[in-house]
Amino acid sequence: MSIDATSALGGASSKATASKKKDDNSPDAIQERFMSLLVAQLKNQDPLAPMDNAQVTSQMAQLNTVTGIQNLNATMENMAAQFSANQTVQATGMLGRAILTEGNSMRLSQGEARASMEIGQSVDSLQVNVLDKQGNVLRSIDLGAQSKGVHEFTWDGKDSSGGTVPEGMYKFEVVAKAAEKSVAVTPLTLSVVQGVRNAGAEGSKLLTSNGEEVSFADIKQVY
Repeated sequence: MSIDATSALGGASSKATASKKKDDNSPDAIQERFMSLLVAQLKNQDPLAPMDNAQVTSQMAQLNTVTGIQNLNATMENMAAQFSANQTVQATGMLGRAILTEGNSMRLSQGEARASMEIGQSVDSLQVNVLDKQGNVLRSIDLGAQSKGVHEFTWDGKDSSGGTVPEGMYKFEVVAKAAEKSVAVTPLTLSVVQGVRNAGAEGSKLLTSNGEEVSFADIKQVY
């Protein structure tokens, strides 16, 4: 008759379960179940073929391994929670800072909207099309030839006929070409950090003026 660590993890009797008030998966609960099963095994073993010391030692080693893993998991969970809390406190230093993140939205306010884009090589022409909610082009802005890197543009809130459009959120698209061939462009949205949220295992989230939620890994540039 033998038992192993797997039995210790899941083989609690109904009597032991009823008497325990602690977490069934805690190291103490696992050890208690293991010892109960070991005592029962010793009491009911065949007197003519008792367990040898090596067998008992092996089972105790399995228990120590399982208990050690449980303790390690609990320690890591506590460390992760503390790290997340500390990151949220540190993230408050971002409040009021302007950031660039990947995206093609921009806010028109007081007659101005700003955004950026990143190109991986020099281009012969770079054009920005400002779009309304239906995806129609309101205005095209020619930025000419540009070098590799991040470039910012400003829109004055006027459409192609010179009329002023209402304030609010708009989209934009970028068309870049080099030697008459299209070049991939990453649009970047500019926003201001207005709040911080602790997202638990996902870390801290920054709440932006564009109504979006971003993580530190999403930030391309800070102003």
